[in-house]
Parts: sequence; structure tokens; C-alpha cells
Amino acid sequence: MRSLKNQSGSVIVFITLVVVLLLVMVGMGLDTGWVVYSRSMGQRAVDMAALAGAAGVAAGNPAKVKANVETLNTTNDYVKASGNQIDGTVNGNNVTLIHYDAKATPSIQPATGVTGSSIGDANGARVALEKNNWVTGSSSNTPINTPSFLTPLLNFLRPGGGTPGSTNVNVSAVAVIESQPSLPFAVNGCCGPDQNGNLPPGCTSNWVGTNAEIPWNQAPSGGSNPNNSGWTTYFDRSVSAPDVQDLIRKIAACQGTGGANVGDNICTNNGQQNPDLRVFEILIGTNADGTPKCYLAPIIPSTSNFTGCDNTITAFAQICPLAVCGPGVNGTKNQNLCTQPNSFGKYVLATVKSCSITDRNAAAVSQCYSLHLVREPQVGM
Repeated sequence: MRSLKNQSGSVIVFITLVVVLLLVMVGMGLDTGWVVYSRSMGQRAVDMAALAGAAGVAAGNPAKVKANVETLNTTNDYVKASGNQIDGTVNGNNVTLIHYDAKATPSIQPATGVTGSSIGDANGARVALEKNNWVTGSSSNTPINTPSFLTPLLNFLRPGGGTPGSTNVNVSAVAVIESQPSLPFAVNGCCGPDQNGNLPPGCTSNWVGTNAEIPWNQAPSGGSNPNNSGWTTYFDRSVSAPDVQDLIRKIAACQGTGGANVGDNICTNNGQQNPDLRVFEILIGTNADGTPKCYLAPIIPSTSNFTGCDNTITAFAQICPLAVCGPGVNGTKNQNLCTQPNSFGKYVLATVKSCSITDRNAAAVSQCYSLHLVREPQVGM
């Protein structure tokens, strides 16, 4: 008779349970590690693509946005390896042009006025690999599909369970532009129309849309021809000719202006004119599309005497320098545009596109800008 206490084979049951437990633990570890890796690498991909897209926004060109984003598909190891190519089409599955306002709620909204040739009021780009786009409320169905190791095991243990064999990982990034003040002079009397097309009080002529002469009137403030412009190194109290010339050279590389904002006080001085103006010519040029290079110049109150560091910025003017004219300047660029200078003898000839910029996040207002990523409050990123 066989003993009822025979336990032969019980160790097999124990080993089987241990193996299953180990497989579950290993599967959980592999799945968690793969999801973390995919999210990390995918986040890096959309971060870079968003910054590249924002650079296209700064150029004011939807085609440039698409080209910048898709160029990274050939150099980004993650998207190349996994097949998660990013479609750079503006307002397509992966790229959304946005308007960012840090003071508004919500701070990130879809840009308006976007067409095939216009970026509308966009000042940033959102790039995402995700299932649903919370900004537009649309379904993009482009998440990163990450394979799972544990779910096939669960399906094996529970036939017909239908547990998905992969995990969707959503990643997104928003990058915005911030134009930099980037001309070494401050002006008063920059007159431009308001939203109704009317000139504000005190404006005798409309600078906007014309090749305006920006003279350096060096008569004492309050005289018959008071100063209307002066050199500035922004926050540096030294506004000597060498300092101004050094800043001009830095501005040519979009450096050195310190990110002044409306309401800030800046340092100004009349300084020496001709040496500074001769160096100023390096800022004159054209972009790849043939348009002139444009910059922001601070506007200060008309009562300013252009000395000291108590000159408050009230707005910025968008100025596109065309030529430096006048006796003693010896300009070399676009001198055919120069007419007989006014009685003060020297000026910058420029197209003035605006006299009333207060938001430096506006696109395509300056040759110099910075790009930075911002947090998405909707998704806690």
C-alpha cells in the first residue's frame, strides 16, 4: 500500500511557483525600465524638436518650422531607431504653433491666424508624440509604442485575457521665443499709429513703414532742437565710445544687451558719434530671403536728456537699419539711399516697422532672440 504521506513531486510545484514569481518580477523590471528609457529618450527628442520649431517661428515662416523639426529626424538616434518620426507639418499630428503669455490663464493657447504662409500670433511651438493633444483637443494617435514583456506572460497564464502587449508613452515639449533688445541706441519721438491708425499726441509724423532718418541731435536738451536719441549700453554705466563699439560687435553675434524690459531703467549718453556710427554699419545686412535685418531699440520718454541711468523704457521700436549717412561717417553700405543729411549732419537711415512693441515674445520682431522651454501646466511638465 502506498503511503498517504508521500510528498514526491511537491518540490516541482514550489519551483514552478518561484519561477513564475521570478518571471513576473523580471517582467515588471523590464517593462518599467523600458518605459522609463523610452520616456527619457522621447522627451529629449521632442525637447530638441520644439526648440528647432521655435527657431522657425522666430523666422516667421511655417515652412521653416517644418524643415527645422524634420531635419532632426535624421540625426536624433531615438526617433531614428524606434521609427517614431516627428512630422513637422504645422498644426499637424506632432507640431502645434502656440501663443504663450506667462501672465495669462491658461498661459499656453493655440496660435490664431496661422496659415500656410503665416504664423499668425504664434510665439512658440509645441512638439509632442502623444495620443491626444490637449492644446487643440484633437487626437493625434502618435504616442511612443513601447513593447511589454510582462503582458504576454499574463496572457499565457490567462488565455483569452487580451492584455495589450505594449504601452503607450506620451511626451511633449513647448519652446517659446523671446526677442532681445539689440540696438545700441535709445530713441524718443518714435511715432507710430495706434490700433485705429491714429498717431498719439505729440507725434508730428509717422515713422512706421517709411525709410526714416534717425538723427543724433546733439543740441542741449530743451533747446530749439533737443536730443532725440543717444547711445546706450543698457545696464552698464559706462557709455563711452569704446564700450558702445564693443557692444555693437557683440550685438552682431546677438550678445550683450542684457534682456532689458519695458519699465527698466537704462543708462544712456550722447557720446562720440562718428566712430560709433562707422562700427554700427556691421549691423546692416539682409537675411536669406532678401529682407533687411531688423532689431529692437528701446524708446524712452521725450523728456529724457540722454545722460545717466534713470531713463525708463516705455516700449521698443522695431528698426531695420539700411545705411549710415552723413559727413565724417564714411559709410560703405547702401550709400545710394542717403540723401542730403539734415542740419545735424549724421543719421541712421532705417525702415521702422513699429514704435509700440511691449511684448518681446512676439515673433520676427528682432534679429536677436533666445529660445527656452516652458512648463506645460496642463500635464505638469
